[in-house]
Amino acid sequence: MLRRTTALTASFFVLTTISACAVGQGGGGKQFEPSGSQEAVDPALKVDTPKNLKGITDACQLLTPEQLNQLGTSEPEIEPSTNPQYQEPSCDISSDALKITIDINTEHGGMTAANARASNFENFEATEVDGYPAAQVNAAGNLCTILTGVADDQSIEIYYAKNSGGTPEMEEPCGYAKKITAEALKNIPTA
Repeated sequence: MLRRTTALTASFFVLTTISACAVGQGGGGKQFEPSGSQEAVDPALKVDTPKNLKGITDACQLLTPEQLNQLGTSEPEIEPSTNPQYQEPSCDISSDALKITIDINTEHGGMTAANARASNFENFEATEVDGYPAAQVNAAGNLCTILTGVADDQSIEIYYAKNSGGTPEMEEPCGYAKKITAEALKNIPTA
């Protein structure tokens, strides 16, 4: 009797494990991937004053004409688009002096998710922009991207490249990208 109980228990365990694997595969071979909002937030990257990007359908709204003028763009070309990676609003701004791309990320996590992907970037250095957790990535020569967590599950990415002319301040790409990011943060509504 003891042998039969042990054999039944072992069989039940194997069947349960196989069934769980089949359910986990969704029948179509897809693995469940948790969204950024479900992952644990690193306490060091927690956003104290969250903002909400979800209602923004045009990333170009994040820099006003006055701000663009202050940032040194004269007669910029402004092109709203969709970021191919996130499938969310994006904006390309270019002038003789610089190029800016603004990407909104509301579906793929905040800075905890960005830090988890740190090895995907050429370089990754943690920083802060106006009290928000951030990282400067892919900095090289005259360009830099700043990733900034505006909520625990949302971020904004500002790509900056110096073209020609402009002010001496524009020569330090990550510093200038942080300045652009600080201006954009002013136009994101609080959560």
